[in-house]
Amino acid sequence: MDGKIKIFSGNAGEPLATKVCEWLSISLGNARVGRFADGEVRVQINEDVRDADVFILNPTHPPAENLIETMLLLEAARGSSAGRITLVPVYLGYNRQDRKDRPRVPISARVVIHMLSSCGTDRALLFDIHSEPTMGFFHPRTVVDHLYASWVSVPYLRSILKNPFVVASPDKGGGPRAEAYARLLGQEDYVLFTKIRKPTGEIQEKSIRIIGDVAGKTVLFIDDMIDTGGTLISDAEAARVAGAEKILAFATHALFSRDAVARLDESPIDEVIITDSIPHTQEELRAERIKITVLSIDRLVAEAIRRIHEGASLSSLILE
Repeated sequence: MDGKIKIFSGNAGEPLATKVCEWLSISLGNARVGRFADGEVRVQINEDVRDADVFILNPTHPPAENLIETMLLLEAARGSSAGRITLVPVYLGYNRQDRKDRPRVPISARVVIHMLSSCGTDRALLFDIHSEPTMGFFHPRTVVDHLYASWVSVPYLRSILKNPFVVASPDKGGGPRAEAYARLLGQEDYVLFTKIRKPTGEIQEKSIRIIGDVAGKTVLFIDDMIDTGGTLISDAEAARVAGAEKILAFATHALFSRDAVARLDESPIDEVIITDSIPHTQEELRAERIKITVLSIDRLVAEAIRRIHEGASLSSLILE
Protein backbone atom coordinates (compact mmCIF):
# COMPACT_ATOMS: atom_id res chain seq x y z
CA MET A 1 0.00 0.00 0.00
CA ASP A 2 0.96 3.65 -0.46
CA GLY A 3 3.30 4.76 2.29
CA LYS A 4 1.13 7.80 2.89
CA ILE A 5 -1.49 5.79 4.77
CA LYS A 6 -1.23 5.99 8.57
CA ILE A 7 -3.30 4.23 11.24
CA PHE A 8 -3.20 5.36 14.87
CA SER A 9 -5.12 4.02 17.85
CA GLY A 10 -5.85 4.73 21.46
CA ASN A 11 -5.13 2.17 24.15
CA ALA A 12 -8.46 0.35 23.78
CA GLY A 13 -8.17 0.13 20.01
CA GLU A 14 -4.58 -1.07 19.82
CA PRO A 15 -5.24 -4.86 19.72
CA LEU A 16 -7.66 -4.54 16.79
CA ALA A 17 -5.64 -1.81 15.05
CA THR A 18 -2.54 -4.01 15.15
CA LYS A 19 -4.40 -6.83 13.39
CA VAL A 20 -5.85 -4.41 10.83
CA CYS A 21 -2.34 -3.17 10.03
CA GLU A 22 -1.16 -6.75 9.56
CA TRP A 23 -3.86 -7.27 6.91
CA LEU A 24 -2.70 -4.09 5.18
CA SER A 25 1.01 -4.96 5.50
CA ILE A 26 1.80 -1.69 7.26
CA SER A 27 3.02 -0.80 10.74
CA LEU A 28 0.74 0.73 13.35
CA GLY A 29 1.39 4.46 13.59
CA ASN A 30 3.83 5.59 16.27
CA ALA A 31 1.94 7.66 18.82
CA ARG A 32 2.27 8.16 22.54
CA VAL A 33 -1.10 7.78 24.25
CA GLY A 34 -0.52 7.97 27.98
CA ARG A 35 -1.25 10.08 31.01
CA PHE A 36 0.22 13.13 32.69
CA ALA A 37 1.05 12.91 36.39
CA ASP A 38 -2.40 14.22 37.31
CA GLY A 39 -4.17 11.60 35.21
CA GLU A 40 -5.03 13.78 32.20
CA VAL A 41 -4.73 12.10 28.79
CA ARG A 42 -1.44 12.81 27.02
CA VAL A 43 -1.17 12.30 23.25
CA GLN A 44 1.72 12.86 20.84
CA ILE A 45 2.12 11.59 17.28
CA ASN A 46 5.78 10.62 16.87
CA GLU A 47 6.08 10.49 13.10
CA ASP A 48 5.51 12.68 10.07
CA VAL A 49 1.87 12.66 8.87
CA ARG A 50 1.98 15.73 6.60
CA ASP A 51 -0.39 15.15 3.66
CA ALA A 52 -0.92 11.54 4.77
CA ASP A 53 -4.21 9.64 4.71
CA VAL A 54 -4.70 9.22 8.47
CA PHE A 55 -7.12 6.81 10.17
CA ILE A 56 -7.84 7.07 13.91
CA LEU A 57 -9.15 3.69 15.12
CA ASN A 58 -10.49 3.49 18.65
CA PRO A 59 -13.72 2.42 20.36
CA THR A 60 -15.30 5.12 22.54
CA HIS A 61 -16.93 2.95 25.20
CA PRO A 62 -16.47 3.86 28.90
CA PRO A 63 -14.31 4.95 30.59
CA ALA A 64 -14.50 8.43 29.10
CA GLU A 65 -10.74 8.40 28.53
CA ASN A 66 -11.36 6.30 25.39
CA LEU A 67 -13.39 9.15 23.92
CA ILE A 68 -10.83 11.75 25.00
CA GLU A 69 -7.93 9.75 23.53
CA THR A 70 -9.80 9.57 20.23
CA MET A 71 -10.52 13.30 20.17
CA LEU A 72 -6.93 14.24 20.99
CA LEU A 73 -5.54 11.88 18.34
CA LEU A 74 -7.83 13.55 15.80
CA GLU A 75 -6.69 16.99 16.91
CA ALA A 76 -3.02 15.95 16.88
CA ALA A 77 -3.36 14.67 13.31
CA ARG A 78 -5.08 17.87 12.20
CA GLY A 79 -2.41 20.00 13.86
CA SER A 80 0.27 17.94 12.10
CA SER A 81 -1.10 18.79 8.63
CA ALA A 82 -2.56 15.37 7.81
CA GLY A 83 -3.99 15.29 4.30
CA ARG A 84 -7.26 13.58 5.27
CA ILE A 85 -8.44 12.29 8.66
CA THR A 86 -10.87 9.40 8.96
CA LEU A 87 -12.42 8.56 12.31
CA VAL A 88 -12.93 4.81 12.86
CA PRO A 89 -14.79 4.36 16.16
CA VAL A 90 -15.36 0.62 15.89
CA TYR A 91 -17.84 1.08 18.74
CA LEU A 92 -19.42 4.54 18.96
CA GLY A 93 -20.28 5.21 22.59
CA TYR A 94 -23.12 7.40 23.88
CA ASN A 95 -25.16 6.54 20.80
CA ARG A 96 -28.10 5.12 22.78
CA GLN A 97 -28.90 8.57 24.17
CA ASP A 98 -30.19 9.73 20.80
CA ARG A 99 -33.34 11.68 21.68
CA LYS A 100 -34.95 13.71 24.43
CA ASP A 101 -37.20 11.04 25.92
CA ARG A 102 -37.76 12.79 29.25
CA PRO A 103 -37.38 16.30 30.66
CA ARG A 104 -33.98 17.86 31.32
CA VAL A 105 -31.78 15.21 29.70
CA PRO A 106 -29.12 15.81 27.03
CA ILE A 107 -29.09 14.26 23.58
CA SER A 108 -25.70 12.77 24.31
CA ALA A 109 -25.25 11.25 20.86
CA ARG A 110 -25.43 14.70 19.31
CA VAL A 111 -22.99 16.18 21.83
CA VAL A 112 -20.39 13.43 21.35
CA ILE A 113 -20.64 13.38 17.56
CA HIS A 114 -20.34 17.17 17.42
CA MET A 115 -17.18 16.97 19.55
CA LEU A 116 -15.65 14.30 17.33
CA SER A 117 -16.56 16.28 14.21
CA SER A 118 -14.98 19.45 15.57
CA CYS A 119 -11.58 17.77 15.99
CA GLY A 120 -10.82 17.68 12.28
CA THR A 121 -12.77 14.63 11.12
CA ASP A 122 -13.04 14.61 7.32
CA ARG A 123 -14.61 11.17 7.15
CA ALA A 124 -16.14 8.67 9.56
CA LEU A 125 -16.28 4.89 9.21
CA LEU A 126 -18.90 3.43 11.57
CA PHE A 127 -19.80 -0.15 12.47
CA ASP A 128 -23.27 -1.24 13.57
CA ILE A 129 -24.10 1.94 15.47
CA HIS A 130 -27.12 1.77 17.76
CA SER A 131 -29.03 4.66 16.20
CA GLU A 132 -28.49 5.20 12.48
CA PRO A 133 -30.34 8.57 12.42
CA THR A 134 -27.57 10.03 14.60
CA MET A 135 -25.22 9.86 11.61
CA GLY A 136 -26.90 13.13 10.68
CA PHE A 137 -25.24 14.78 13.68
CA PHE A 138 -21.86 14.72 11.94
CA HIS A 139 -20.78 17.98 10.34
CA PRO A 140 -22.20 18.33 6.79
CA ARG A 141 -18.67 18.29 5.36
CA THR A 142 -17.95 14.89 6.96
CA VAL A 143 -18.42 11.88 4.71
CA VAL A 144 -19.99 9.06 6.75
CA ASP A 145 -19.88 5.35 5.89
CA HIS A 146 -21.74 2.71 7.90
CA LEU A 147 -20.87 -0.99 7.73
CA TYR A 148 -22.40 -4.01 9.45
CA ALA A 149 -20.89 -6.98 11.23
CA SER A 150 -23.07 -9.33 9.17
CA TRP A 151 -20.12 -9.50 6.74
CA VAL A 152 -18.30 -11.37 9.52
CA SER A 153 -21.11 -12.99 11.50
CA VAL A 154 -23.36 -14.49 8.82
CA PRO A 155 -20.80 -17.04 7.52
CA TYR A 156 -20.25 -18.27 11.09
CA LEU A 157 -23.96 -18.38 11.88
CA ARG A 158 -24.66 -20.34 8.71
CA SER A 159 -22.08 -22.90 9.82
CA ILE A 160 -23.67 -23.55 13.22
CA LEU A 161 -27.41 -23.16 12.61
CA LYS A 162 -29.40 -26.29 11.90
CA ASN A 163 -33.09 -26.40 11.02
CA PRO A 164 -35.49 -25.72 12.52
CA PHE A 165 -34.38 -22.30 13.73
CA VAL A 166 -35.77 -18.77 13.98
CA VAL A 167 -34.14 -15.36 14.14
CA ALA A 168 -35.44 -13.18 16.97
CA SER A 169 -35.37 -9.52 17.93
CA PRO A 170 -35.26 -8.67 21.65
CA ASP A 171 -37.44 -5.58 21.10
CA LYS A 172 -39.35 -3.61 18.47
CA GLY A 173 -36.43 -1.28 17.80
CA GLY A 174 -34.28 -4.19 16.69
CA GLY A 175 -36.87 -5.47 14.25
CA PRO A 176 -35.20 -4.20 11.05
CA ARG A 177 -31.88 -5.72 12.10
CA ALA A 178 -33.47 -9.10 12.88
CA GLU A 179 -35.42 -8.98 9.62
CA ALA A 180 -32.19 -8.41 7.68
CA TYR A 181 -30.45 -11.32 9.41
CA ALA A 182 -33.44 -13.58 8.86
CA ARG A 183 -33.30 -12.85 5.13
CA LEU A 184 -29.53 -13.42 4.99
CA LEU A 185 -29.96 -16.74 6.81
CA GLY A 186 -32.75 -17.93 4.52
CA GLN A 187 -35.75 -17.29 6.78
CA GLU A 188 -38.97 -15.67 5.59
CA ASP A 189 -39.70 -13.83 8.85
CA TYR A 190 -38.42 -13.24 12.36
CA VAL A 191 -39.78 -13.61 15.89
CA LEU A 192 -40.36 -10.50 17.97
CA PHE A 193 -40.10 -10.30 21.77
CA THR A 194 -42.09 -7.37 23.19
CA LYS A 195 -42.19 -6.22 26.80
CA ILE A 196 -43.35 -3.51 29.18
CA ARG A 197 -40.70 -1.59 31.09
CA LYS A 198 -40.98 0.19 34.40
CA PRO A 199 -39.94 3.88 34.65
CA THR A 200 -36.59 2.60 35.98
CA GLY A 201 -36.03 0.66 32.75
CA GLU A 202 -36.51 -2.74 34.37
CA ILE A 203 -38.79 -5.24 32.63
CA GLN A 204 -42.19 -5.60 34.21
CA GLU A 205 -42.73 -9.13 35.51
CA LYS A 206 -44.58 -11.47 33.14
CA SER A 207 -44.86 -8.73 30.49
CA ILE A 208 -42.79 -10.42 27.78
CA ARG A 209 -44.86 -11.45 24.76
CA ILE A 210 -43.52 -13.58 21.92
CA ILE A 211 -44.86 -12.84 18.45
CA GLY A 212 -43.99 -16.00 16.54
CA ASP A 213 -43.37 -19.68 17.22
CA VAL A 214 -40.20 -20.84 19.02
CA ALA A 215 -41.32 -24.27 20.30
CA GLY A 216 -38.87 -27.02 19.41
CA LYS A 217 -36.59 -24.61 17.53
CA THR A 218 -33.19 -22.99 17.93
CA VAL A 219 -33.70 -19.30 18.67
CA LEU A 220 -31.04 -16.86 17.47
CA PHE A 221 -31.29 -13.44 19.10
CA ILE A 222 -29.76 -10.60 17.09
CA ASP A 223 -28.77 -7.26 18.62
CA ASP A 224 -26.22 -4.51 18.15
CA MET A 225 -24.85 -4.74 21.70
CA ILE A 226 -24.97 -6.54 25.02
CA ASP A 227 -24.56 -4.29 28.05
CA THR A 228 -25.56 -5.93 31.35
CA GLY A 229 -27.36 -8.71 29.52
CA GLY A 230 -30.62 -8.17 31.42
CA THR A 231 -32.95 -7.86 28.42
CA LEU A 232 -31.35 -10.75 26.56
CA ILE A 233 -31.52 -13.04 29.60
CA SER A 234 -35.18 -12.21 30.27
CA ASP A 235 -36.05 -12.94 26.64
CA ALA A 236 -34.07 -16.18 26.72
CA GLU A 237 -35.95 -17.31 29.83
CA ALA A 238 -39.25 -16.54 28.11
CA ALA A 239 -38.12 -18.45 25.02
CA ARG A 240 -37.20 -21.49 27.10
CA VAL A 241 -40.60 -21.46 28.83
CA ALA A 242 -42.20 -21.29 25.36
CA GLY A 243 -40.38 -24.46 24.37
CA ALA A 244 -37.21 -23.26 22.60
CA GLU A 245 -34.81 -26.15 22.07
CA LYS A 246 -31.58 -24.14 21.94
CA ILE A 247 -30.81 -20.45 22.42
CA LEU A 248 -28.04 -18.47 20.71
CA ALA A 249 -27.31 -14.77 20.64
CA PHE A 250 -25.23 -12.56 18.38
CA ALA A 251 -24.32 -8.96 19.20
CA THR A 252 -21.68 -6.87 17.47
CA HIS A 253 -20.56 -4.94 20.53
CA ALA A 254 -19.95 -6.68 23.87
CA LEU A 255 -19.92 -4.08 26.62
CA PHE A 256 -20.44 -6.80 29.27
CA SER A 257 -20.96 -4.30 32.07
CA ARG A 258 -20.92 -5.29 35.75
CA ASP A 259 -21.42 -9.07 36.12
CA ALA A 260 -22.85 -9.63 32.64
CA VAL A 261 -20.74 -12.69 31.83
CA ALA A 262 -21.63 -14.38 35.13
CA ARG A 263 -25.33 -13.66 34.57
CA LEU A 264 -25.19 -14.99 31.02
CA ASP A 265 -23.45 -18.09 32.34
CA GLU A 266 -26.43 -18.75 34.60
CA SER A 267 -29.02 -18.08 31.88
CA PRO A 268 -30.66 -20.52 29.42
CA ILE A 269 -28.45 -19.19 26.59
CA ASP A 270 -26.14 -21.81 25.05
CA GLU A 271 -23.77 -19.59 23.05
CA VAL A 272 -23.09 -15.87 22.76
CA ILE A 273 -21.33 -14.68 19.61
CA ILE A 274 -19.66 -11.26 19.68
CA THR A 275 -16.95 -9.33 17.81
CA ASP A 276 -13.73 -7.76 19.03
CA SER A 277 -14.91 -4.17 18.48
CA ILE A 278 -14.53 -3.78 22.26
CA PRO A 279 -11.45 -5.51 23.73
CA HIS A 280 -11.79 -8.14 26.45
CA THR A 281 -9.20 -10.37 28.05
CA GLN A 282 -9.64 -14.13 28.15
CA GLU A 283 -10.13 -13.83 31.89
CA GLU A 284 -12.99 -11.34 31.44
CA LEU A 285 -14.72 -13.77 29.05
CA ARG A 286 -14.16 -16.85 31.17
CA ALA A 287 -17.39 -18.79 31.75
CA GLU A 288 -18.21 -22.17 33.27
CA ARG A 289 -21.06 -23.27 30.99
CA ILE A 290 -21.91 -20.84 28.23
CA LYS A 291 -19.81 -20.71 25.06
CA ILE A 292 -18.58 -17.20 24.19
CA THR A 293 -17.34 -16.97 20.60
CA VAL A 294 -15.38 -13.90 19.48
CA LEU A 295 -15.33 -13.09 15.76
CA SER A 296 -12.77 -10.55 14.62
CA ILE A 297 -13.74 -7.63 12.40
CA ASP A 298 -10.08 -6.99 11.56
CA ARG A 299 -10.35 -8.05 7.91
CA LEU A 300 -13.58 -6.06 7.40
CA VAL A 301 -12.03 -2.92 8.90
CA ALA A 302 -8.84 -3.39 6.91
CA GLU A 303 -10.69 -3.86 3.63
CA ALA A 304 -12.84 -0.78 4.29
CA ILE A 305 -9.76 1.32 5.07
CA ARG A 306 -8.02 0.06 1.93
CA ARG A 307 -11.01 0.98 -0.23
CA ILE A 308 -11.39 4.42 1.32
CA HIS A 309 -7.68 5.05 0.78
CA GLU A 310 -7.90 3.95 -2.85
CA GLY A 311 -11.19 5.75 -3.55
CA ALA A 312 -13.06 2.47 -4.15
CA SER A 313 -16.67 1.64 -3.28
CA LEU A 314 -17.61 0.05 0.05
CA SER A 315 -20.96 -1.26 -1.18
CA SER A 316 -19.80 -4.85 -1.68
CA LEU A 317 -18.90 -5.00 2.03
CA ILE A 318 -22.62 -4.78 2.84
CA LEU A 319 -24.36 -8.15 2.48
CA GLU A 320 -27.56 -7.99 0.43
